[in-house]
Amino acid sequence: MSFGESLQALRKEKKVTQEQLASHLGVSAQAVSKWENGSFPEGDLIPKIADFFSVSTDYLYGREGRRASIEQQVVNELSSVWRGEGTFDDRKKVYIDKVHRLLWAMQISSWKNPIDYYDRPQHEENSARMSSAVSFDTGYTFMRLDKFKDCFLFLRQPEEDKGFERWFRDTTEVRKFFGMLADRDNLKVLGFLYTLGIGELASLSTIEKATRVPKEKITAMLDFMVCSIGRDGESPIVEVQLVGNDEDNQKAYGVNMTLGGLFVGIFALADSYVHSPQGYSMQSNSRTRSWVDRSKLGECR
Repeated sequence: MSFGESLQALRKEKKVTQEQLASHLGVSAQAVSKWENGSFPEGDLIPKIADFFSVSTDYLYGREGRRASIEQQVVNELSSVWRGEGTFDDRKKVYIDKVHRLLWAMQISSWKNPIDYYDRPQHEENSARMSSAVSFDTGYTFMRLDKFKDCFLFLRQPEEDKGFERWFRDTTEVRKFFGMLADRDNLKVLGFLYTLGIGELASLSTIEKATRVPKEKITAMLDFMVCSIGRDGESPIVEVQLVGNDEDNQKAYGVNMTLGGLFVGIFALADSYVHSPQGYSMQSNSRTRSWVDRSKLGECR
């Protein structure tokens, strides 16, 4: 395929007119028409054309296949970890480290001006609390930069010009949930359960002995976690029925390893709010709209 044929095919695929491409490149529509019919643009325009269509310059000249999308490149890069060297545990660490660097790359790329990648700063416990935030009308990200209290949040702005009012309206179950977490004894029980490894379970007597919380209160808390939170699907707490004569220990409990991280995330975000940042290593803020549409807020239920 010739340069002109490649250019025309890419333009039509992207549904861009000759005039629109010309405006982006700062040339006339007649120039684009000539390129598609056999002539060539000036050399410094070639990279701009390639970047506009997310292809390589060699692709424009028909010398190589099309460059994979950035999403596919990420998939290829991360999936290659599992074909790498080392133990499975080594590769899991490499995988998470790569994802972490990608999240930081998202933060620093929010600036309009091009910037070279640099490693994420890691602030020690005795340092000022530093974070990174991107606050646009289209979404929000927050990345805590404490070395041992790291967390990341990504919120995409709801489509159809909606705000986040739904999170403020339907709060009945959420308020019950936070009420449960506000009780110190309940946190003791939850903290103990989180010390259990995969496949490990603890009876009521074991939990009572470890936490010194009355068995009745433990039962009420666990029933709430299993029945109220998990009634529409999986619960963060695993409940297993035991066979035996001990009526006080007919059930055992553990942590759902798939959902378990959500609890840690809740505490990490809450701590980030309570101990708010003292500064930002990277901040992009161009949000102009309110977080919530007052006309759609209604009453909190």
